[in-house]
Amino acid sequence: MNQVAPSVIATGDWLYLAPAGQAYVLPAPGIVSANAIPGGADPVWQSYALGTVKEPSVDKRTSKAAKIKAPIPGTGIVVTQNVLHTEHELMMEVTMNEISRTALAGFYRTPLIALPQTSFTPFSGPASLQGWLKRQRYDAANGLWIIDEWWVDVDVTDLAKGDNNIIQPKFTFEWLYSPLAASAI
Repeated sequence: MNQVAPSVIATGDWLYLAPAGQAYVLPAPGIVSANAIPGGADPVWQSYALGTVKEPSVDKRTSKAAKIKAPIPGTGIVVTQNVLHTEHELMMEVTMNEISRTALAGFYRTPLIALPQTSFTPFSGPASLQGWLKRQRYDAANGLWIIDEWWVDVDVTDLAKGDNNIIQPKFTFEWLYSPLAASAI
């Protein structure tokens, strides 16, 4: 992709999650946390793959604007001198094509459901699911366009029924601060 000029991009997204508290081995053994992220080839990403996104994800950024005022000299008129944007938030909302054990655990608030488990108990798990979200965004020619790695709070808000009665979970990922969060194009 030409990074010099703005481009029209038709995208498709694939999402992976490395939940907090899970062990990983690459690039060196560790436990997933806001300060420890698995390497790109670590198997933990495949263990909690969320699948393909039904439509490109909706990223939302919000911030509070604080307007700094100052008088125009000699006039007594007060105008905006500067605008500072504070308290930033970044969220991603997606509807997935596939149902996963992670989607079930997130929706029903259970502990993570790992193989070979075949049952779970609603509301028996943590109130919050956090971890590293990796989004791989592909362009219309199936070329890898952008990779995001966000430390997130995960919420599964709906197990919606879509076309042909396919269950399509709706995820909301809220960006949480980590010095390791990064994106690359």
